[in-house]
Amino acid sequence: MGRTRRFSGVTSVHGDGAIIIPEQVRSRLGLKPHDHLLFQLKGEHIVASKVKDGSKKCYGGVGG
Repeated sequence: MGRTRRFSGVTSVHGDGAIIIPEQVRSRLGLKPHDHLLFQLKGEHIVASKVKDGSKKCYGGVGG
């Protein structure tokens, strides 16, 4: 079984709500410009997951 690499880092929330996702994270998730992310609150933590193209219609609030 492969070992999972972990990443820790700090980023800022801009005035318009935009956040910068570190390049290491974007690369690991295969994120490209205009991809969508699903944000979930788990207690005091935010979990962000890449939304697959065919799954976008299943999530409320996706788009913009």
